[in-house]
Amino acid sequence: MKTKALTATNTAITEQTYIGQAANNAAAANVFEEYIERKAGNTRARYIQALNGFGIFLETLGYKNYGMTDIADWSGITYGLIEAYKRAQLQAGYSIPTTNQNTYIIKAFAKLAAQANVISADEIIKINSIKGYKSSEAAHINEQRAQAGQATRIGSKKEHSTAITRDQAKALKNQPDTLQGRRNALLMALLLDHGARISEVISLKGDDFDLANKTVVFHRTKTNRIDKHVLTADSYRAAVQYFEYVKPQPGKSIWIGINKAGNPSGGFSKLAAQKTVKNLGREIGIEISCHDCRHYYATAAHKAGSSSLDIMRAGGWASPAMLSRYIEPEQIQNVNIRLE
Repeated sequence: MKTKALTATNTAITEQTYIGQAANNAAAANVFEEYIERKAGNTRARYIQALNGFGIFLETLGYKNYGMTDIADWSGITYGLIEAYKRAQLQAGYSIPTTNQNTYIIKAFAKLAAQANVISADEIIKINSIKGYKSSEAAHINEQRAQAGQATRIGSKKEHSTAITRDQAKALKNQPDTLQGRRNALLMALLLDHGARISEVISLKGDDFDLANKTVVFHRTKTNRIDKHVLTADSYRAAVQYFEYVKPQPGKSIWIGINKAGNPSGGFSKLAAQKTVKNLGREIGIEISCHDCRHYYATAAHKAGSSSLDIMRAGGWASPAMLSRYIEPEQIQNVNIRLE
């Protein structure tokens, strides 16, 4: 009887071990997918882009893979390969911030692969030791790349933001009294006076506005938040004037496209809005992007005496450190220092 009971117990333990291992295998197979799904849409796209870039680099070395989005691709990944990719990005002309961001993403997925036992414990320790480039090193690295005739940035994204003055901001919000002008005035007011991301502005629906209480709600998919703002005088005026032409409807976009004849024509995409902002900037003699408006907002609010915490919350920044990148430094660094 004891022998039968012991055999039954051993069998049960074996089955439990098998079930547990099967669960581990299933979790390992889906670890990448689950990690990516937790991120906002733009972040997911950025992660996949970084993984694919790493995969393309590995292909040049003869390392076959499927874009590095399958955990099986990470078998054989080492410290040396990731370190080599970090250096290869600089040689290819990627900016220091982009190189650092890509390296961070690759290390994060290597850690997930290690948790799934695809990368060894000893190897992940080495991989975790890989460091990005410090901001103090960037100028020297870029100088060396420039001397060697290498690019220091790929793509149309600017290395530095364009500072917008208060007078220029007023000019950008002061648009002709036409359907297109009223739409553009509201677009610029929301970007400049509220510091919203272009994705948050272009996704606004009719029921996001409450003109009776002079408020607007921004849906911040990047930080998974919903924030309500009191409309500024300029943004409220622009909204009232625009909505005289375009009646806001619950659940439907407030934005409309406008053809060359000045008549409504289709929708107004994020890309179209970005081009509009660029063109409006050129009309007053400056080269700007939607993101420059966000820099203007943070800087203007800071100079007006708003606390960093209030600016961070109102603008949807995740941390004071991130906010600090948006506030333009004073030309005289101790201008705001008070000793008495």
